[in-house]
Amino acid sequence: MKTWATKLALLVAASFLTMAGTAQAEVRLSFSTGVDYSSGEYGGEETTEVIAVPFGVRLTVDDWTFRASTSYLDITGPADVSEDGETGEGSGVVVREGAERGLGDTRLSVERAFRRIGGTDAYVEVSAQVRLPTGDEERGLGVGTTDYAVVSEVGVSGDGGGIYVSAGYRFLGQRDGGPEREDGMQAGVGAWLPAGNRMRVGAFGNWRQASTEGNDDPANAGAYISYRMSERMRVTFTASGGLSDASPDYMAGIRFNWLPGGLNN
Repeated sequence: MKTWATKLALLVAASFLTMAGTAQAEVRLSFSTGVDYSSGEYGGEETTEVIAVPFGVRLTVDDWTFRASTSYLDITGPADVSEDGETGEGSGVVVREGAERGLGDTRLSVERAFRRIGGTDAYVEVSAQVRLPTGDEERGLGVGTTDYAVVSEVGVSGDGGGIYVSAGYRFLGQRDGGPEREDGMQAGVGAWLPAGNRMRVGAFGNWRQASTEGNDDPANAGAYISYRMSERMRVTFTASGGLSDASPDYMAGIRFNWLPGGLNN
């Protein structure tokens, strides 16, 4: 695990050195927030509900993107949903009685994009991600350890729409006294189309290997509508359903993305 932490730190340092030598870099800074809701039984008999208020910041400098996000969580029900605080993916393991509220884990990532491959609309994105244990493990708000992941996405994106596939691998830390967590693969697919000058519609599906032996693999599929309210503000509505007992039965959310005028002129 320390090896991956070192590699991630070296990657971030190298990206900053690369940008330092770039003149007149194109810089964009955006913020996001909203509300997500999920509900599911996770293979048990009682329903667990999660209300999440996410907070995110994204900094793009030319082809490099840096992201940081966390969520304020309101979790009601017994299931362990700490594996993915925003969507409530988890297992049927009982970790609480009643409700818990508080900040979840924090996610950081650095991403490099290779666009207009061969003069076409094709692109490749490669990212390194880390999840920091800022959520309270004993209250079921976080995993209680640091996780890492490397993800690659290949797609086509243009004025007429886009499509992508992604694949990655997670390197998971171990909880004190809990079941052994296993590294594993993850994958996703998606597509979108424009619906007028300000709107786009899309669909997606995600899957990953379970983090503990014997549990179902989390998987879900859904759709979204994204509307550009102004040059600085976009709102996105998302709905999806779980495809296994390790995912919530259904999820819904709204997300606002804001580009401050003084920082993106």
